[in-house]
Amino acid sequence: MKKQFTNEEVLQAKQQMQKIAVSGNREELIAQTINDVYDVEYPIQELIGKIFNTGSANVGEHKYYFVPKMMDHKVIVLTSDCLVTHQKVSPESRSELSFTPIVTPDYYACLQDLLNGDHDVLGLYAEDIIEALNRKEIKNGLTLIDAGAVARGNVFTLDSGSEKLAFPKLVAMKKAIRKFGKSLVLISGANVTEDIELMDYDADKNRPVSIKNVVDEWIPIESLDVTVDGSPVDVIDDDVAYLVAVSDSKKNKPGYFYRRKISGTMIASSSDTEVVDKERGIIVTGTMKAVDTVDRFSKGIAGIEQIGAVLTNSYTCCKFTRS
Repeated sequence: MKKQFTNEEVLQAKQQMQKIAVSGNREELIAQTINDVYDVEYPIQELIGKIFNTGSANVGEHKYYFVPKMMDHKVIVLTSDCLVTHQKVSPESRSELSFTPIVTPDYYACLQDLLNGDHDVLGLYAEDIIEALNRKEIKNGLTLIDAGAVARGNVFTLDSGSEKLAFPKLVAMKKAIRKFGKSLVLISGANVTEDIELMDYDADKNRPVSIKNVVDEWIPIESLDVTVDGSPVDVIDDDVAYLVAVSDSKKNKPGYFYRRKISGTMIASSSDTEVVDKERGIIVTGTMKAVDTVDRFSKGIAGIEQIGAVLTNSYTCCKFTRS
Protein backbone atom coordinates (compact mmCIF):
# COMPACT_ATOMS: atom_id res chain seq x y z
CA MET A 1 0.00 0.00 0.00
CA LYS A 2 1.53 3.31 -1.07
CA LYS A 3 1.87 6.13 1.41
CA GLN A 4 2.05 9.86 0.70
CA PHE A 5 4.87 11.51 2.67
CA THR A 6 5.09 15.10 3.87
CA ASN A 7 8.33 17.08 3.60
CA GLU A 8 8.96 16.52 7.29
CA GLU A 9 8.51 12.77 6.93
CA VAL A 10 10.89 12.69 3.97
CA LEU A 11 13.51 14.53 6.06
CA GLN A 12 13.03 12.04 8.89
CA ALA A 13 13.42 9.17 6.43
CA LYS A 14 16.71 10.58 5.14
CA GLN A 15 17.94 10.96 8.69
CA GLN A 16 16.95 7.34 9.36
CA MET A 17 18.92 6.19 6.30
CA GLN A 18 21.98 8.12 7.41
CA LYS A 19 21.62 6.50 10.81
CA ILE A 20 21.57 3.09 9.13
CA ALA A 21 24.76 3.85 7.21
CA VAL A 22 26.82 4.37 10.37
CA SER A 23 25.03 1.93 12.67
CA GLY A 24 26.48 -1.36 13.78
CA ASN A 25 22.98 -2.87 13.79
CA ARG A 26 21.90 -2.20 10.22
CA GLU A 27 19.70 -5.31 10.02
CA GLU A 28 17.25 -4.12 12.67
CA LEU A 29 17.21 -0.51 11.51
CA ILE A 30 16.50 -1.40 7.89
CA ALA A 31 13.78 -3.80 9.07
CA GLN A 32 12.20 -0.93 11.00
CA THR A 33 12.32 1.25 7.91
CA ILE A 34 10.63 -1.39 5.78
CA ASN A 35 7.77 -1.79 8.22
CA ASP A 36 7.31 1.97 8.35
CA VAL A 37 6.26 1.77 4.70
CA TYR A 38 3.40 -0.70 4.95
CA ASP A 39 1.45 -2.81 7.39
CA VAL A 40 2.04 -6.56 7.29
CA GLU A 41 -1.54 -7.39 8.29
CA TYR A 42 -4.16 -7.42 5.53
CA PRO A 43 -7.80 -8.48 5.66
CA ILE A 44 -9.11 -11.61 3.99
CA GLN A 45 -10.12 -11.00 0.38
CA GLU A 46 -13.80 -10.18 -0.21
CA LEU A 47 -14.38 -13.26 -2.35
CA ILE A 48 -12.94 -15.60 0.27
CA GLY A 49 -15.00 -13.96 3.02
CA LYS A 50 -18.22 -14.35 1.03
CA ILE A 51 -18.00 -18.11 0.55
CA PHE A 52 -15.85 -19.38 3.43
CA ASN A 53 -15.87 -19.15 7.19
CA THR A 54 -12.64 -17.27 7.86
CA GLY A 55 -10.39 -16.96 10.85
CA SER A 56 -6.88 -16.95 12.21
CA ALA A 57 -4.93 -19.71 13.93
CA ASN A 58 -2.30 -18.85 16.51
CA VAL A 59 1.23 -20.18 16.32
CA GLY A 60 1.09 -23.93 17.07
CA GLU A 61 -2.73 -23.94 17.31
CA HIS A 62 -4.62 -26.82 15.67
CA LYS A 63 -7.94 -26.26 13.88
CA TYR A 64 -10.50 -29.00 13.40
CA TYR A 65 -13.62 -29.30 11.26
CA PHE A 66 -16.48 -31.70 10.57
CA VAL A 67 -17.79 -32.67 7.15
CA PRO A 68 -21.55 -33.11 7.57
CA LYS A 69 -23.24 -35.96 5.75
CA MET A 70 -26.48 -35.57 3.86
CA MET A 71 -29.18 -36.36 6.38
CA ASP A 72 -31.94 -38.80 5.56
CA HIS A 73 -35.21 -37.20 6.53
CA LYS A 74 -36.81 -39.99 8.52
CA VAL A 75 -39.73 -40.40 10.82
CA ILE A 76 -40.88 -43.43 12.76
CA VAL A 77 -44.52 -44.38 13.09
CA LEU A 78 -45.14 -46.11 16.40
CA THR A 79 -47.02 -49.36 16.37
CA SER A 80 -49.90 -50.01 18.71
CA ASP A 81 -47.52 -51.62 21.23
CA CYS A 82 -45.05 -48.66 20.94
CA LEU A 83 -42.25 -50.77 19.50
CA VAL A 84 -39.33 -48.94 17.79
CA THR A 85 -36.68 -50.76 15.75
CA HIS A 86 -33.23 -49.97 17.13
CA GLN A 87 -30.80 -48.26 14.72
CA LYS A 88 -27.12 -47.84 15.45
CA VAL A 89 -25.88 -44.25 15.43
CA SER A 90 -22.22 -43.50 14.78
CA PRO A 91 -20.67 -40.20 15.85
CA GLU A 92 -19.03 -38.00 13.24
CA SER A 93 -15.24 -37.90 13.30
CA ARG A 94 -13.35 -34.64 13.10
CA SER A 95 -10.52 -33.77 10.73
CA GLU A 96 -7.59 -31.45 11.27
CA LEU A 97 -7.17 -28.50 8.92
CA SER A 98 -3.79 -28.64 7.20
CA PHE A 99 -1.84 -25.46 6.50
CA THR A 100 0.31 -24.77 3.45
CA PRO A 101 3.24 -22.36 3.61
CA ILE A 102 3.46 -19.87 0.74
CA VAL A 103 6.42 -17.60 0.05
CA THR A 104 7.16 -15.01 -2.62
CA PRO A 105 10.39 -14.42 -4.53
CA ASP A 106 13.16 -12.61 -2.70
CA TYR A 107 13.10 -9.08 -4.09
CA TYR A 108 16.06 -6.86 -3.36
CA ALA A 109 16.39 -3.09 -2.87
CA CYS A 110 19.83 -1.62 -3.51
CA LEU A 111 21.36 0.08 -0.53
CA GLN A 112 21.84 3.19 -2.67
CA ASP A 113 18.06 3.56 -2.97
CA LEU A 114 17.62 3.05 0.76
CA LEU A 115 20.31 5.56 1.66
CA ASN A 116 18.69 8.13 -0.61
CA GLY A 117 15.43 7.71 1.28
CA ASP A 118 13.66 6.28 -1.75
CA HIS A 119 10.65 4.53 -0.20
CA ASP A 120 8.84 4.02 -3.52
CA VAL A 121 10.85 0.92 -4.35
CA LEU A 122 9.78 -0.70 -1.09
CA GLY A 123 6.18 0.32 -1.66
CA LEU A 124 6.21 -1.31 -5.09
CA TYR A 125 7.63 -4.51 -3.69
CA ALA A 126 4.99 -4.50 -0.98
CA GLU A 127 2.18 -4.16 -3.50
CA ASP A 128 3.54 -6.98 -5.64
CA ILE A 129 4.02 -9.29 -2.64
CA ILE A 130 0.54 -8.70 -1.23
CA GLU A 131 -1.15 -8.97 -4.63
CA ALA A 132 0.59 -12.27 -5.36
CA LEU A 133 -0.47 -13.73 -2.00
CA ASN A 134 -4.05 -12.53 -2.53
CA ARG A 135 -4.25 -14.15 -5.95
CA LYS A 136 -2.92 -17.45 -4.62
CA GLU A 137 -5.52 -17.42 -1.82
CA ILE A 138 -8.35 -16.82 -4.29
CA LYS A 139 -7.02 -19.52 -6.60
CA ASN A 140 -6.94 -22.03 -3.73
CA GLY A 141 -10.51 -21.19 -2.71
CA LEU A 142 -11.91 -21.46 -6.24
CA THR A 143 -10.09 -24.75 -6.80
CA LEU A 144 -12.03 -26.20 -3.87
CA ILE A 145 -15.33 -24.83 -5.21
CA ASP A 146 -14.57 -26.28 -8.65
CA ALA A 147 -13.79 -29.71 -7.20
CA GLY A 148 -17.00 -29.65 -5.16
CA ALA A 149 -19.16 -28.81 -8.17
CA VAL A 150 -17.55 -31.55 -10.28
CA ALA A 151 -17.89 -34.12 -7.49
CA ARG A 152 -21.64 -33.50 -7.25
CA GLY A 153 -22.23 -33.33 -11.00
CA ASN A 154 -23.34 -29.71 -10.74
CA VAL A 155 -21.59 -28.67 -13.96
CA PHE A 156 -23.58 -26.74 -16.58
CA THR A 157 -22.55 -26.08 -20.17
CA LEU A 158 -23.91 -24.12 -23.12
CA ASP A 159 -27.18 -25.18 -24.68
CA SER A 160 -27.05 -26.29 -28.31
CA GLY A 161 -26.72 -23.24 -30.55
CA SER A 162 -25.89 -20.91 -27.65
CA GLU A 163 -22.57 -19.11 -27.29
CA LYS A 164 -22.92 -17.48 -23.88
CA LEU A 165 -24.47 -17.75 -20.43
CA ALA A 166 -28.21 -17.03 -20.69
CA PHE A 167 -30.71 -16.16 -17.99
CA PRO A 168 -32.55 -19.55 -18.10
CA LYS A 169 -29.23 -21.35 -17.53
CA LEU A 170 -28.54 -19.22 -14.47
CA VAL A 171 -31.98 -20.09 -13.11
CA ALA A 172 -31.25 -23.80 -13.69
CA MET A 173 -28.00 -23.48 -11.74
CA LYS A 174 -29.86 -21.85 -8.87
CA LYS A 175 -32.39 -24.67 -8.83
CA ALA A 176 -29.59 -27.23 -8.42
CA ILE A 177 -28.28 -25.76 -5.16
CA ARG A 178 -30.86 -23.37 -3.71
CA LYS A 179 -32.03 -25.75 -0.99
CA PHE A 180 -28.54 -25.79 0.52
CA GLY A 181 -28.31 -22.07 1.31
CA LYS A 182 -30.65 -19.10 1.27
CA SER A 183 -28.06 -16.71 -0.22
CA LEU A 184 -26.31 -17.26 -3.55
CA VAL A 185 -22.94 -15.85 -4.59
CA LEU A 186 -21.99 -15.76 -8.29
CA ILE A 187 -18.30 -15.59 -9.27
CA SER A 188 -17.48 -15.09 -12.94
CA GLY A 189 -14.43 -15.12 -15.20
CA ALA A 190 -13.88 -12.34 -17.73
CA ASN A 191 -15.85 -13.79 -20.68
CA VAL A 192 -18.79 -14.90 -18.54
CA THR A 193 -18.77 -11.47 -16.90
CA GLU A 194 -19.32 -9.98 -20.34
CA ASP A 195 -22.22 -12.41 -20.89
CA ILE A 196 -23.84 -11.23 -17.69
CA GLU A 197 -23.33 -7.57 -18.54
CA LEU A 198 -25.06 -8.13 -21.91
CA MET A 199 -27.74 -10.47 -20.52
CA ASP A 200 -30.45 -7.82 -20.42
CA TYR A 201 -29.43 -6.56 -23.87
CA ASP A 202 -29.73 -10.05 -25.38
CA ALA A 203 -32.96 -11.01 -23.60
CA ASP A 204 -36.57 -10.59 -24.60
CA LYS A 205 -37.10 -6.83 -24.81
CA ASN A 206 -40.65 -7.11 -23.47
CA ARG A 207 -39.31 -7.42 -19.94
CA PRO A 208 -36.04 -6.50 -18.21
CA VAL A 209 -33.65 -9.19 -16.98
CA SER A 210 -31.61 -8.80 -13.80
CA ILE A 211 -29.31 -11.36 -12.20
CA LYS A 212 -30.32 -9.86 -8.85
CA ASN A 213 -33.55 -11.83 -9.29
CA VAL A 214 -31.44 -14.99 -9.12
CA VAL A 215 -28.33 -14.26 -7.05
CA ASP A 216 -27.69 -12.14 -3.99
CA GLU A 217 -24.05 -11.28 -4.70
CA TRP A 218 -22.05 -11.08 -7.93
CA ILE A 219 -18.25 -10.95 -7.85
CA PRO A 220 -16.65 -10.59 -11.30
CA ILE A 221 -12.94 -11.41 -11.55
CA GLU A 222 -10.73 -9.96 -14.25
CA SER A 223 -8.19 -11.97 -16.23
CA LEU A 224 -5.60 -12.52 -13.49
CA ASP A 225 -2.79 -15.00 -13.18
CA VAL A 226 -0.29 -15.93 -10.52
CA THR A 227 3.01 -17.73 -11.02
CA VAL A 228 3.17 -20.83 -8.83
CA ASP A 229 6.46 -22.73 -8.66
CA GLY A 230 7.59 -21.07 -11.88
CA SER A 231 4.43 -21.72 -13.92
CA PRO A 232 1.72 -19.07 -14.51
CA VAL A 233 -1.83 -20.22 -13.74
CA ASP A 234 -5.15 -18.42 -14.13
CA VAL A 235 -6.88 -17.36 -10.91
CA ILE A 236 -10.14 -18.23 -12.70
CA ASP A 237 -10.74 -19.43 -16.25
CA ASP A 238 -12.22 -16.65 -18.41
CA ASP A 239 -14.97 -19.02 -19.61
CA VAL A 240 -16.04 -20.26 -16.17
CA ALA A 241 -18.46 -19.09 -13.48
CA TYR A 242 -19.31 -20.53 -10.07
CA LEU A 243 -22.53 -20.27 -8.12
CA VAL A 244 -22.21 -20.99 -4.40
CA ALA A 245 -25.04 -21.32 -1.88
CA VAL A 246 -24.21 -19.71 1.44
CA SER A 247 -26.21 -18.49 4.41
CA ASP A 248 -26.42 -15.36 6.49
CA SER A 249 -25.32 -17.56 9.37
CA LYS A 250 -21.54 -17.85 9.33
CA LYS A 251 -21.46 -21.47 10.37
CA ASN A 252 -23.50 -22.48 7.35
CA LYS A 253 -20.97 -21.34 4.78
CA PRO A 254 -19.63 -24.28 2.77
CA GLY A 255 -16.03 -24.25 3.94
CA TYR A 256 -13.26 -22.85 6.12
CA PHE A 257 -10.34 -20.59 5.25
CA TYR A 258 -7.72 -19.82 7.89
CA ARG A 259 -4.40 -18.04 8.03
CA ARG A 260 -1.94 -19.22 10.64
CA LYS A 261 -0.12 -16.49 12.46
CA ILE A 262 3.63 -16.44 12.00
CA SER A 263 5.90 -16.05 14.99
CA GLY A 264 6.87 -12.42 15.41
CA THR A 265 10.50 -13.37 15.81
CA MET A 266 10.54 -14.42 12.14
CA ILE A 267 9.17 -11.10 10.89
CA ALA A 268 10.85 -7.75 10.59
CA SER A 269 10.31 -5.72 13.76
CA SER A 270 7.96 -2.75 13.67
CA SER A 271 9.20 0.77 14.34
CA ASP A 272 8.31 0.60 18.04
CA THR A 273 10.36 -2.64 18.32
CA GLU A 274 7.24 -4.58 19.39
CA VAL A 275 7.48 -8.18 18.22
CA VAL A 276 4.02 -9.69 17.66
CA ASP A 277 2.64 -12.62 15.67
CA LYS A 278 1.26 -11.72 12.25
CA GLU A 279 -0.94 -13.49 9.70
CA ARG A 280 1.35 -12.32 6.93
CA GLY A 281 4.98 -11.41 7.20
CA ILE A 282 7.68 -9.62 5.31
CA ILE A 283 10.98 -11.34 5.89
CA VAL A 284 14.05 -9.16 5.64
CA THR A 285 16.79 -11.32 4.15
CA GLY A 286 20.57 -10.97 3.83
CA THR A 287 22.55 -7.84 3.13
CA MET A 288 24.65 -9.24 0.28
CA LYS A 289 22.58 -10.57 -2.63
CA ALA A 290 24.11 -12.83 -5.26
CA VAL A 291 22.50 -11.95 -8.62
CA ASP A 292 23.82 -14.25 -11.36
CA THR A 293 27.60 -14.00 -10.87
CA VAL A 294 27.55 -10.57 -9.24
CA ASP A 295 27.24 -9.77 -5.54
CA ARG A 296 25.05 -6.75 -4.87
CA PHE A 297 25.03 -4.84 -1.59
CA SER A 298 21.30 -4.65 -1.05
CA LYS A 299 18.49 -5.69 1.23
CA GLY A 300 16.25 -8.61 0.31
CA ILE A 301 12.49 -8.60 0.93
CA ALA A 302 10.16 -11.61 0.70
CA GLY A 303 6.60 -12.40 1.76
CA ILE A 304 5.41 -15.43 3.71
CA GLU A 305 2.14 -16.80 5.03
CA GLN A 306 0.47 -20.10 5.95
CA ILE A 307 -3.06 -20.80 4.77
CA GLY A 308 -5.47 -23.67 5.31
CA ALA A 309 -8.71 -24.16 3.38
CA VAL A 310 -11.27 -26.93 3.15
CA LEU A 311 -14.69 -27.36 1.53
CA THR A 312 -17.05 -29.05 3.96
CA ASN A 313 -20.26 -29.01 1.89
CA SER A 314 -19.79 -29.72 -1.80
CA TYR A 315 -23.55 -29.77 -2.39
CA THR A 316 -23.52 -25.96 -2.31
CA CYS A 317 -21.28 -25.59 -5.37
CA CYS A 318 -22.26 -25.19 -9.01
CA LYS A 319 -20.09 -24.56 -12.09
CA PHE A 320 -20.82 -23.13 -15.55
CA THR A 321 -18.40 -23.36 -18.44
CA ARG A 322 -18.65 -21.86 -21.93
CA SER A 323 -16.03 -24.19 -23.40
